[in-house]
Amino acid sequence: MKGPECRGFTLVEVVVALAIVAIGMLAVFKTIGDTINNVSYLRDRTFAAWIADNRITEIRLSGEMPSVDETAGDLEYAGRQWHWITKVSQTQVEGLRRIDVSVRRDGDAEDSALVSLAGFVGATATSAPQARIDWNGSEDPGGGDPGDEDEDEDDDNRYEDEREEDVLCGGGFLTHG
Repeated sequence: MKGPECRGFTLVEVVVALAIVAIGMLAVFKTIGDTINNVSYLRDRTFAAWIADNRITEIRLSGEMPSVDETAGDLEYAGRQWHWITKVSQTQVEGLRRIDVSVRRDGDAEDSALVSLAGFVGATATSAPQARIDWNGSEDPGGGDPGDEDEDEDDDNRYEDEREEDVLCGGGFLTHG
């Protein structure tokens, strides 16, 4: 007589199968962890780039030629403390300065910047008069003396001509003055 037929898996087969699944799951968890770390790092690099870009823009919009020196500061951005260093250097071109900004997270080593960004500012950009934009389309965009009525009439005619031209072109009301 034959013995009963055994169906199913042996204990060794089950242990081997569980070991293979466990190794596969470890690989998946490691990949997920690496992805989370990469996303966090890229988020911080993006914030650091924005801080550096904002710093260069602040210097450009100050209206003054920056002095050749190094400045540093701290700020809170996106719920985190950041440290920036700005170095302004003279270039070989007269009236043109280079701005280098390095940004790191507070607590990182001082020589480990997440982002280093360079920009330039020229003497003509800082000395140019700011344009005034008449967003409301009013007759007097401001800046004139109330006592200069003859000049105001000429200005009004000039603005009317510009508005007609702008309307034909579909542009905004950029006033010069």
